[in-house]
Amino acid sequence: MRKALFALELRCCTKTRWTQSERCSRIWTRNKATHDIPPRTTPVRQPNTSNAGHTTLPSPTRPSARPLPKDRVRMQQVVIYHAGTGKIAFIGMMRLTTILIFAVSCTVVGPAYYASEEFPWYIAPAIIACAAVPMLFISYTSAPFVNQVYLHLPAVAQQSRANMLSYLKSVPRNAKLNIETMKFNFYPKRVEVSLSDLVPSKSITRPVSFMNTNPQAVAWWKPKERINFFTPEKNRPTPPTSRFFPEVWEQVFSQIKKNGASR
Repeated sequence: MRKALFALELRCCTKTRWTQSERCSRIWTRNKATHDIPPRTTPVRQPNTSNAGHTTLPSPTRPSARPLPKDRVRMQQVVIYHAGTGKIAFIGMMRLTTILIFAVSCTVVGPAYYASEEFPWYIAPAIIACAAVPMLFISYTSAPFVNQVYLHLPAVAQQSRANMLSYLKSVPRNAKLNIETMKFNFYPKRVEVSLSDLVPSKSITRPVSFMNTNPQAVAWWKPKERINFFTPEKNRPTPPTSRFFPEVWEQVFSQIKKNGASR
């Protein structure tokens, strides 16, 4: 029994020693392999001394677009007459007010009187007719009122501001004007006319200062162009701007007078 136990203990000791020796050999082999591999080093870039005497030029940049000259004019027309914001707003509010009065009379007041048995039947149409009178009167009398007058610039005058000012100093007879008035619903309406076709004119029922003797033909279903216009001979005292030249209107109005005298 003792011999069997001694043999078993001897076998276990031998196995344990063999396992420890195997572990040590593995660790030694791994360390050796690790030390044998040379470390990775990043190569250091040496400065290039071949071009030491030369300076590096910056990369050429694309030139920007050529700037336009300051006196470049792109406007196709300029304002030579302006009635004033206050006058334009006042006439527009008068038109709008009379239209609203007529609309309320037709939709509220007239039907209420017609449905009532206390009033005769002709009261309702009489109210509607009376409400239409101020609307028609304001629309007729303020139709020739001119808000603004634009002067078309030819191609030569659009090239530079100097050419434009030279053109404005002596406006020719064949110059094109764009006259802005009001429609029935107070929206602006423009009419293109020639300066040679304008002559002085007057009217007893409404203010008129000149008229267009050669209106353009329009389709039968379109409203006719306005031929009567009203403006004073001079602009209101207003300083000129880059788009507004009030002193030119006096010259244009004097040309209109000459057109009437020549005829």
